[in-house]
Amino acid sequence: MSFAFSYSVLNQNETPPLRYIKGVLSIEGEELLFEYKLYDPQGNVLSTLNKFSINVEFLKSIELMKGLFKAKLIIRTTQLVFLDPLPGSKQGSITLEIKREDRTHAQDFTSKLKIALSERKLRDLE
Repeated sequence: MSFAFSYSVLNQNETPPLRYIKGVLSIEGEELLFEYKLYDPQGNVLSTLNKFSINVEFLKSIELMKGLFKAKLIIRTTQLVFLDPLPGSKQGSITLEIKREDRTHAQDFTSKLKIALSERKLRDLE
């Protein structure tokens, strides 16, 4: 299961964005896999395809917030450094923008991941 995401990396005074990130988020076994490219404000590609993965056991929370035109998926990790390789991550958290057409996939993805994380915590308690 996968879906598309995007977000912008802002500079010090928050406008205009320095770079845009567009990619796909998926689950490969026990890994949350981010595949993305960097773009400049004019839409020119700045990088080749980048891949970054994090084991789901290091996720603290995942939350989908629905908006009128876009949804935001907020991913938080148990330690600040786990998301450092992703441009625009701050203090162990990243916010991905999800377009309306990908919202259903993101909602299913989030629900299944939350269930898997809950089951893992229950197994760890036994």
